[in-house]
Amino acid sequence: MRLDAACAMATGKGRKECRDAVRKGLVTVDGKTVKKADMPVTAENTLCFAGEVLDLREHLYFMLHKPTDTVCTTEDLPESVLKLFPEKYRKRLFCVGRLDKDTTGLLLLTDDGAFDHRLMSPKHHAEKEYAVTLALPLSEDDIPRMESGMTLENGETTLPCRVVKNGENTCTITLSEGKYHQVKRMFAAVSNRVVGLHRTSVGGLALDPALAPGQFRELTEAEISFLL
Repeated sequence: MRLDAACAMATGKGRKECRDAVRKGLVTVDGKTVKKADMPVTAENTLCFAGEVLDLREHLYFMLHKPTDTVCTTEDLPESVLKLFPEKYRKRLFCVGRLDKDTTGLLLLTDDGAFDHRLMSPKHHAEKEYAVTLALPLSEDDIPRMESGMTLENGETTLPCRVVKNGENTCTITLSEGKYHQVKRMFAAVSNRVVGLHRTSVGGLALDPALAPGQFRELTEAEISFLL
């Protein structure tokens, strides 16, 4: 990879801005100032941009405890979940699937399209588990109806799922698909309303309990392998 391309990938800056920085002597490779933007580099090299060590890994993988009132978008919006990450990652990462603005919990972010496809493609049926709080008590009669697959108000049908009642107005639901606003629409179809929705796991990987809302960490190699 060219030096200017590597700097652009790792900083999120434009290629021209990175070329200018190289020419100005702001970039070092393995401790030495380099002024040739087309110099080939690899992840084995140590690059510093204006004194900051760059991350040259091919792909990044994070789990985020998504807080409420944030949105899953790559647009430069104040409420974007990417604003919770350092600037150098914002142009590299995208969300693996989406959570509504008022939904909290586990959100995965990466720059690896194959990883995203493995977890989001309908043919893989990666399970997503949610803790649900309802406006009304959950009827025992509604559980088998939801678990066997149901027809939503617009005529769409859902795949079978699992529903575990935890309290009068709370339950856990595990889906193997991800239709738009699916959990909310499923409970609306049984004349109930979701007032709290929190995703607890994706593909069998649970949200790290050590992460407070708004906090994130990188996935371990074992977690990445598990999800793949």
